[in-house]
Amino acid sequence: MPRPIIGLPQADNSASFRSKVSGPAAARTGLAAPQLRQVLRRKRSRGYVEAYKAVDAGVHQSDREAFSSLLEAITNEFPELGVDQLPLGVVGRCYLGTPYEVHVCSAGGEILEHFETSRPMPPTFERARALALHPAYAFVEVYPDALRAVAQDGSVSVIES
Repeated sequence: MPRPIIGLPQADNSASFRSKVSGPAAARTGLAAPQLRQVLRRKRSRGYVEAYKAVDAGVHQSDREAFSSLLEAITNEFPELGVDQLPLGVVGRCYLGTPYEVHVCSAGGEILEHFETSRPMPPTFERARALALHPAYAFVEVYPDALRAVAQDGSVSVIES
């Protein structure tokens, strides 16, 4: 069973990796399709990229301030999106070492699961695996209709389904 960061309750990830958002963020209705495509295409901020890249460093498990910074960076990156417009999850290279290859994080920044080299991911996320392993990308955001590969500098490449 995957271990959540800082004792957060573990979500049932068998059907969906979408994070459970509550409070003001849950009340957001989101953008219309043309504006949504434009927002999701824009370059990601350095803070957002660095927050996701630091997930495997382990600081989020022991340092509440670092964890709060991660959640804040994620929330601040897409303030105009509705809850159902956030990524289903993010696939990134796992730096824990053999046998792990990639991990999936919810949009809320919690590592949901690490995947070994030979173990398949759910189909929605498996298609992001090769991109996540490519050295040009920091991570890949997974949406129902597209993958958004985020480069180290924050630029975004869109691969539509």
